[in-house]
Amino acid sequence: MTPNALSRRVAMNSITALTGPVFLTDPLLDPPEPAPGCDVCGALLEQWRRASVVGAPEYDPSRASDFAVEIRRHPHGKGRRT
Repeated sequence: MTPNALSRRVAMNSITALTGPVFLTDPLLDPPEPAPGCDVCGALLEQWRRASVVGAPEYDPSRASDFAVEIRRHPHGKGRRT
């Protein structure tokens, strides 16, 4: 193997290797922030709470994540939609 081919192989291996642990966040850890006084956001927050309690009959992390996204995207005028 030529020195150039060897250096390319080493470079390729170093790009695909992890250098340390990967830390992922838990999307259910922090509750979503509903708009103050919005009945729709309040109802969605209650559904999020029921879906995010481990061991509860309605526990469903995927659904809880969907509720959080819906709360975040619920339109309340300028600057509210992300």
